[in-house]
Amino acid sequence: MSEIFVKIVNVPGAITEVCLEQGSTVADALSAAGIEQNSAAKLKVGSSSVDRDYTLVDGDRVMHSIGAKGN
Repeated sequence: MSEIFVKIVNVPGAITEVCLEQGSTVADALSAAGIEQNSAAKLKVGSSSVDRDYTLVDGDRVMHSIGAKGN
């Protein structure tokens, strides 16, 4: 199976790049990045809201945010 590279943007926090097997999900990426899964977190890939079962492709950027508020 091929590998994919995905960036996880943890807000607040850091950006982490992980290498995963093709067919991996957002939940797999969060786990690989060492991010504790929180049911209150908002998840986006690109500009689309997704759930933890969303299948990722190479180059995806996952936004994981908890309690981030704008002005």
